[in-house]
Amino acid sequence: MQFLLNHRKKKISKFQVAALVSILPSILFLSDISSAGSRTESVAVVNSGCRNFIGRVSSSGDLYLPSGSRLCQGDRINPAKGATVKVLCYLNGNFVYLKHSTVFKEPDTCTVPQEITELCTGLNPSNCYNPKGAGEEKEAPTLISPYGSSMLSTRPLISWSAVSNATNYTVIVKGYEFYWEATVDQKTTTLAYPKEQIELQLGNTYKITVIANLRGSLISSEPLVISILPEKDQKEIAYKVKQINELNLPPDEAAFLDLDAVFMSKSLLNESIETLKTRVAAGSQNPTLYRVLADRYLEAWLPNEALRNYQVANELAKRTRNSDELARVQQRLKLVEWHNR
Repeated sequence: MQFLLNHRKKKISKFQVAALVSILPSILFLSDISSAGSRTESVAVVNSGCRNFIGRVSSSGDLYLPSGSRLCQGDRINPAKGATVKVLCYLNGNFVYLKHSTVFKEPDTCTVPQEITELCTGLNPSNCYNPKGAGEEKEAPTLISPYGSSMLSTRPLISWSAVSNATNYTVIVKGYEFYWEATVDQKTTTLAYPKEQIELQLGNTYKITVIANLRGSLISSEPLVISILPEKDQKEIAYKVKQINELNLPPDEAAFLDLDAVFMSKSLLNESIETLKTRVAAGSQNPTLYRVLADRYLEAWLPNEALRNYQVANELAKRTRNSDELARVQQRLKLVEWHNR
């Protein structure tokens, strides 16, 4: 359980926590992503006026709702006689199979994974308890990617923040009977996983560290402890992703609703962020997508990356006159301001 806690768990003083208490209630009230792990919502509005989608019909078999229909709290699933309707729960990223008429609601139909609710993340820092120690402001490289502490990839991209006056950087990856290091020049802050090195093994845990060399003085990053999901979990995630892709959903919506729900059910920040970044690279103009990407960066304790995407989401929400999304983004900006104090 310990390695599931995000590697960038910040040390927070009592004063900071007190300040945070005044910010969090309004954020959580507006948020469609709660600390309990509930997933994000679509910008689109269904005829009922619902804006907070909690699931999606993922198969045929319902008398009234076609496959791909989004679901809100209280919507009823009506399977045809002898049929089973498959529904994806955004709350936990799992499919449920309904054979009888059922009112779809949380937490009855979809339950909250306990391990998700207890995570200390940048989006939920009130669960972080360490007092801030002296001397932690010294400039050091900060690991940016891989994002989070759990992932699917066995050859992750490694990146970090630059350090002024560094002459080079050494990247170290180690685990049980496993070790490699690579040194790069001062202009390099991204390292593709070396082809000549053995890939990370499923189910194993590793530690990544970046050391900056400042003319003989070595400054180390905070180590990033990552766990590669075991084969069983890898297959489960792959199955769910395949099922979602077969629905042929709008790409942005699939990324920030369905795929995000599946990835975050296993705390896969790395996969969620990379998927959302792909949509950004494709030219997305969806404010919700940028806000969700910023949320994930914040969960990974990367407030600067979060800020950039919140600012884009803010402008897009204004441009599209999306008042609900604008309110969410502006509350998140307050949380980023708190992080940057």
